[in-house]
Amino acid sequence: MQPINSINNFYEALKDISIINSNLDEKREELKKIVSDYQANTQKISLSPNLLNQNKELAGFLETSVNLLKESSYKWVEKFDALLEKEKFRSDLKNYFIIIIFGKVKAGKSSLGNFIAHNKPQQERVTFFKYDEAGEEQSIKKLEEIDEGFETNNLECTITIQGFKLGGMAWIDTPGLGSMTPQNGALAKEYIQSADYIIYPTSSDSPLQADEISQINELFAQNKKVTICITKSDTKERKKDKEGKFIKKDGEIIKFLVNKPLENRKKQEEYVKTEIEKIIGKNKESLFGDIFSISSHTATKGLQDDDRELLENSNIPKFYELITDVVKTKSKRLKEEAPYDGLKSFIDNDILGLNGLSGELTIPHIKNSINSLDEKIIEILDNLDNKIFNIQSDTSSEIESVIAKYSIKIDKSNAQEIFKQIDKEIAQNISNIVEKNIKDIFDQFSYSLENTLSTFSENDFNIEDKHTDIVVTTTQRNKAIGASILGTIATIGAAVATGGASLLVTGAAAIAAGVVGSCVGGKMGELSGNQHTERVNIGDNKEEVIQKFKERQMNIHSLNTHEIYKNIKESFFIPLGDVIKEMKEEMDKFESHIKKVL
Repeated sequence: MQPINSINNFYEALKDISIINSNLDEKREELKKIVSDYQANTQKISLSPNLLNQNKELAGFLETSVNLLKESSYKWVEKFDALLEKEKFRSDLKNYFIIIIFGKVKAGKSSLGNFIAHNKPQQERVTFFKYDEAGEEQSIKKLEEIDEGFETNNLECTITIQGFKLGGMAWIDTPGLGSMTPQNGALAKEYIQSADYIIYPTSSDSPLQADEISQINELFAQNKKVTICITKSDTKERKKDKEGKFIKKDGEIIKFLVNKPLENRKKQEEYVKTEIEKIIGKNKESLFGDIFSISSHTATKGLQDDDRELLENSNIPKFYELITDVVKTKSKRLKEEAPYDGLKSFIDNDILGLNGLSGELTIPHIKNSINSLDEKIIEILDNLDNKIFNIQSDTSSEIESVIAKYSIKIDKSNAQEIFKQIDKEIAQNISNIVEKNIKDIFDQFSYSLENTLSTFSENDFNIEDKHTDIVVTTTQRNKAIGASILGTIATIGAAVATGGASLLVTGAAAIAAGVVGSCVGGKMGELSGNQHTERVNIGDNKEEVIQKFKERQMNIHSLNTHEIYKNIKESFFIPLGDVIKEMKEEMDKFESHIKKVL
């Protein structure tokens, strides 16, 4: 049977492909320089042992952020170099429209490729080749042409990157994902980026499993154009002869290869389409076309047996129609877009992490790490502020407590000795408080309290007697004395003179005589008195000295705690902030440059 028109049209279209590989060398060089500069700059970021020794938790955050920065730079350079290596593969096929079939093990990839290659018109030449043995060093090598069909191992799994050139098309068959050899699946993924168009087969035995959904999602994240085929949509069934008996051969019932029932195939097609729409949404529907089931085996059987119905129902003619439309109307545009999409995918996925497929080494993840470090620093600074506040409160209480304990013992003879003792005890107690509070935050911290906490200075706190000058007027004093003496004498005299009178009369006479005597005596004293100044002892200055000592202790210890805080900031937080600032600036600059590339 002659191939039907849709098959012939496909091979005719392949002869008319005329495309030129896109030239993105300038963009690639720009991107290469940005990535290389970023790598060089991140390697210069260094961490001093002093920073790393202070706080283990903070050191862990810091090392994680810096290591992510440096590791990402190496990884991005490595991936970019790999991307350029794959462009060599594209360069080898620069004037071919590259179709890559990509899917799981035993999904019918090689069978479909062999069908297309072996059913070409006789006058057309097909050239088979294999590319890079799986498991060996994965570097691009010169294409090796082979004379036979695709190699398979005993599990019917492709073991190399291999393909054929037919007209203006290069058909690339990849190792199966989920292969028993892990390198095979990795090899397939490496070359996917070089595809101008992708065919993704999923077996009718169990279409679109969870791992396949994940793989397809990755393809769409790379902006790849994909056709999804439900392959192996065939089965074997028994048939009856005209007499209604099962057909036998050599006494055994024969099973015939047939297409699966149309109803079942439609259900599978709807299921796959629904699942794909769930993962990509409406905005990426243009990345895939119709989803339909095919069987290259029943198509081959239909051609061999001249069974047009079997061939038509295999849906292979429909598949040919789809690929013919892609080749005739889209190949030039897809060929131009594919290298750009490769660069964009590298930037979007591996660097910017827009699709969440590239793990930790992306800008958002690194920024999150740096922000976590910032948050931890803010938390520690808040804690330190609270510690400093408490230090001052504890300092005040400690000074009051120690002074109160010794104040009653202080006098002129022992003031210097006791103040020295108080000073030493306060310094030691506050030193312990400061040390404990800081070590609650830092594992190690270099500071000295012994010198900064000393406040005592001799001769500043001497206890001395307090005196005051009093002006004494002797005129007033003599007047008082004279009045007193003469008043007394006069009183006595009056009493004697009235010795026989009554008590009342005697008392009155004495009082009268006393008054007169006082006046006369006072006058006599006043005439004989003068004025002078006397120095009087009114106590000592102990309370004032203790208060002065207390104020000195408070002021100096307050200054010392602030000095300690300043020392912590200058020796730890400022250098740490400089490192974080450097990381942020490097990341922001790199992100800004990378977004401008495309």
